[in-house]
Amino acid sequence: MKLRYFLLTLFLFLSMTPLLLFQAWPHSEVLEGELDEVHERHLLLARNLAAALERYYRDLVTTFDLLLDTPEAWSETKSMVRVLDNLSFRHVCIADWDTGKVTLTLASASAPCPDTIPETELDRLKALAVPGEVTFGPVVQTADGENVLHMVRPLEDGLAVGAVRTTYFRELGEAISFGVRGHAAIVDHTGKALSHPLPDWVAARKDMSGISAVQRMLARQTGVETFYSPALKGDMIAGFTFVHPVGWGVMIPQPIAELQQKADIARRSGVIVLAIGVASALALALLVSLRVVRPIEQISRASSRIAGGEFGLPDLQGSSRLLPVEFNELSRRFREMVLRLRENLSTINALAYQDLVTGLGNRTYLHQQLDNAIGAGQSGALMLIDLDGFKAVNDVHGHDVGDKVLEVVGKRLCEVFGVERLSDIDPEETGQISPDAFRNCLVTRLGGDEFAIWIPSEKVNRIEEFAGLIVDRLKEPVVLDGAQTRIGASVGFACFPEHATDRSNLMKAADLAMYDAKKAGKDRFVMYSPALRTAIQQERTLTAEILNGLEKGQFLPYFQPQFRLPDQTVSGVEALVRWEHPDRGLLSPHDFLDTAKDLNLLGEIDAMMLERSVGLLKGLGEQGINVPALAVNLSEERLTSPEFPDALKLVRDLPFELRFELVETIALDNLDAHVAGVLDQIRAAGCLLDLDDFGMANASVMGLMNIEPSHIKIDRNLVSGIEAGNTFERLVRSIIDMGHSLNIPVIAEGADTLEQVERLATMQCDFAQGFALAKPMQVDDLAVFLKAGAQTERTA
Repeated sequence: MKLRYFLLTLFLFLSMTPLLLFQAWPHSEVLEGELDEVHERHLLLARNLAAALERYYRDLVTTFDLLLDTPEAWSETKSMVRVLDNLSFRHVCIADWDTGKVTLTLASASAPCPDTIPETELDRLKALAVPGEVTFGPVVQTADGENVLHMVRPLEDGLAVGAVRTTYFRELGEAISFGVRGHAAIVDHTGKALSHPLPDWVAARKDMSGISAVQRMLARQTGVETFYSPALKGDMIAGFTFVHPVGWGVMIPQPIAELQQKADIARRSGVIVLAIGVASALALALLVSLRVVRPIEQISRASSRIAGGEFGLPDLQGSSRLLPVEFNELSRRFREMVLRLRENLSTINALAYQDLVTGLGNRTYLHQQLDNAIGAGQSGALMLIDLDGFKAVNDVHGHDVGDKVLEVVGKRLCEVFGVERLSDIDPEETGQISPDAFRNCLVTRLGGDEFAIWIPSEKVNRIEEFAGLIVDRLKEPVVLDGAQTRIGASVGFACFPEHATDRSNLMKAADLAMYDAKKAGKDRFVMYSPALRTAIQQERTLTAEILNGLEKGQFLPYFQPQFRLPDQTVSGVEALVRWEHPDRGLLSPHDFLDTAKDLNLLGEIDAMMLERSVGLLKGLGEQGINVPALAVNLSEERLTSPEFPDALKLVRDLPFELRFELVETIALDNLDAHVAGVLDQIRAAGCLLDLDDFGMANASVMGLMNIEPSHIKIDRNLVSGIEAGNTFERLVRSIIDMGHSLNIPVIAEGADTLEQVERLATMQCDFAQGFALAKPMQVDDLAVFLKAGAQTERTA
């Protein structure tokens, strides 16, 4: 039953009202009553349509931003295309800012992006762009004749463009129809028709900005207006409003002639009826009016709830033959819209807030949670977890196994705290975060192998217990597809508000604690303290200074002579690295080598020392000052570097003997094929290999047998402790005897007193190096030292 027939039937029953009563009422009062009713009804419908369009606008912007800001969404092709189709997207693409060439199609709904955006179209779209915002253009017609709205957002080197069909506007407008010519009209922010009963107006994007009601809509006003309609060639009355914030307009017009016709019917229906007829008519009119108003009220209440972020299915009155077709259709369409919004919300929340590998909340979700908790004054603690050894899992077993390990880690963390993963929670609840949500722990994944956990104030006193449980649980083996993997965890945590008063600084504090735990040996947990921040900031400052020092060539070799025993003649020099710091002066390796090792820069320092040492000693040779041998350190990082074999080509045919000292960090007991091959290349280049720090760390008898060194160098910690008859002396004597039994000369470093030098000579040690004989010195001082030694020998 259509609305016009419904109204005719209603007035037929009302005609039973006594004729004198109607005739007693002035015609103007009847008309005024009709107009008052129009004010309420039309304005309510306009606001309801505007609320639906505002939600539609926010869904478009949210989805568009999500596509551009969440790379993980690109791989969700099927689900994302379904979201785009539901929202009437034609396509989404990224084009070069200058040429308009489409460089990337993020997603395609039902129409592909063009290869290149025409110049005139590109200029129009660029004119719409506002940095950091999504903006809409007016309705335009595509090359294939379809009306679309363009939405744009500028990027660093391009322009993101989305084309949206006007299908939703037309469907929403067509759902509103009443009286003979009552309808809904929707315009864009320039006044062009998006939805109108006249198809030609919609197809031609009719400019309706000349209508006074449309002008007030474009001025962002809400109200009721009378105006002359060119389309219907008559005066109209319309409720109108605008869509925030985009500025589209919604208008619900009806011809005033229809209202006058109603007033005339009422005035002419002056028939006296029996009291029972009047009572029956009134009762029936009341019943009908209730049934008519009820669905409108239900839709209004549901719209208000949706505007407030509640997406539960609305409790709408079912289809009834007693209601106009338009009301039944509006209720059905409104329910379908809510279902579609719920579906889109579920997908968007999964993409926006959920980590797709572990099912936990992601970084965005954590930030939102923390901001709400801190804003609500909820104290608590933030725990950051970095997995130890996870890179090896990816390298050995592949990223598929790595993702499964991350999923297992997420489940174990949830088990420790007795909480659910975000993927197990109703998607509608993910966007609604209240302070009460923080009474339970929140487990999230920040990305890579880093996880974050919010611990509420009620459980902060158990934070060390939780941290210990995490370390223990994550050390347990993970068995996947028959492969067993092992990882560990470094845990750092900081408390709000004790350690930080905002989310950013709280995360920085927890990160500093986690970094300290990893540096302390992994599988540990550390609580943040101000002293920790100072220490780590100093180390990070040192890191920056080391990188700057390498770039500016501040690292230079100091040469410490080595002496033959017992005559104490110079047998060679060892190049020792020093740092000419611009502010702190000359620094020894103790001040920076550990940090350089953490930065994987030992190889670069070794390369610089080799190049500079060889060049400086060549320079001495050109001055007639000859150095018998040069010893340089060779770290494991430098030994395994792909560039090292090429460096050997530059040290052939030197005027002095070049010896590489293999430091104690290299595992020599079980050489792999690559390292053994590089050692052979060193020997082939005419260089020698010395075994450094023998008697400590990895330097062992098995390593001695593997590399067959040209010299054994006794570790300074053994030499510095020798006294007559003590354990150190016996150990040093044993090493000397073992070297001699293998025909390998022995060098003792760290001979810092003359007594130690004499004792080493007595033990028949071949060479000695230490402060008692000579300190490390620059090349100029070395030249003077060697000249003085040569003069002494000639005088003797």
